[in-house]
Amino acid sequence: MRSLICAAVSVVLLSVPLVDAVGFGPGPGPNLWGDLDFKPVVGHWAEYRMTPEGEKPMTMRVSIVGQEDDDYWYETVMTTEKGEKVITKVLVSGDPQSEENTKRMIVKSGDEPAMEMPIQMMQMMGGMGEPEEETPEDEAPETEMVDLGVESVEVPAGTFDAHHWQLTSEDMVFDAWISADVGPYGVVRSAAGEFEMILLSHGDDAVSLITETPESLPMKGFPMPGKGGE
Repeated sequence: MRSLICAAVSVVLLSVPLVDAVGFGPGPGPNLWGDLDFKPVVGHWAEYRMTPEGEKPMTMRVSIVGQEDDDYWYETVMTTEKGEKVITKVLVSGDPQSEENTKRMIVKSGDEPAMEMPIQMMQMMGGMGEPEEETPEDEAPETEMVDLGVESVEVPAGTFDAHHWQLTSEDMVFDAWISADVGPYGVVRSAAGEFEMILLSHGDDAVSLITETPESLPMKGFPMPGKGGE
């Protein structure tokens, strides 16, 4: 279960709430939305079947479940084939792709009580506790973004006219199909190597699955931002 928690935390911190391998999201970098302007909308949700490279498939539900002033509550539910479930809920200010904008984080594992975690501790669990070394510009891999136009894409959630973007580098080809008809992020399907994520269902009536008041998990050296989650 710890590995599932770490995976959920990584999903949230790297692109809230989509995995780093997917490589899309508002913020710096290639804009896979084209003219689609990302704006959080409370209630939007989407559920995917995600097949990480070298791992068993799992389902991932991403949603926007609340708003506090200009900040939004993003919730990710990851469920394994065995039914193990981890819910990760974060309050984000501004660009959700920047971990610096994560103000609060609540995690609920299975039937265990919901816990509010120190942000710094969760960053360390997600493998981001140590600073990364910058890659010199002359050593950075070359990448190319290609607009392949609008295509009809059939997934379990239905058939969509989705914009197909392809990102290539020296060792990877990443494809993403984006539709303005799907919230929160527009993703219908994405694939890179053995990784694949496809849309199972989506809607606009999301509510948080964490209904209890979370307990605090104080740790020496890790300040707590507050209690609660609504």
